[in-house]
Amino acid sequence: MLLRFRHILNLPGSFSLLILAGAVLWASTGYADVCVWRDPERTMQKIFPKAKDYETIERKISGETLRLIENRLGKPLDPGEREDWMFYKIRGDKGAPLGYVLTDAEKGEYGAIEIVMGITPEGKVAGVYIQRARERDKEFKSREFLDQFIGKTKEGPFRIGKDIKANVSLPAEQVSFAARKMLIMYDELKKEK
Repeated sequence: MLLRFRHILNLPGSFSLLILAGAVLWASTGYADVCVWRDPERTMQKIFPKAKDYETIERKISGETLRLIENRLGKPLDPGEREDWMFYKIRGDKGAPLGYVLTDAEKGEYGAIEIVMGITPEGKVAGVYIQRARERDKEFKSREFLDQFIGKTKEGPFRIGKDIKANVSLPAEQVSFAARKMLIMYDELKKEK
């Protein structure tokens, strides 16, 4: 990496170090990316075994809805999540609605943790899987951990170590937060057009 920036290091005095330090600081303060559902045709049956098709639904987030979501969450959404949000309506035989797939990415210790969650038409968690993560901790990817979210609703509770049995860790906390966040966002945005 230093070879790539050797022309910066040749600048006079401490100016080159200032530029290099700024670049490192800028790279380390990034937010988690908005999660994209990768390969839905292949993976929609992970949560909805009878799934035949899906429809992408995109919602713009109005200022009032953003305030409602953030109040319910108790913290602001990341910059990439504040304007619009997508979720997916899952259909079975003859177009019968089976539920919805929601996605989120949260910042882990080693990069984004991409979470995919299915909910029933009534708003109960039908299943969760980790689409992608580089975390060293593996407990948060286990079926024992993820299956504890099944049946949960927007009312929760989602506390790691109390409502969800797991060791308290950043990945477990982020998955729990993401599940709650997706349910709240769905609840606020399902009715908007």
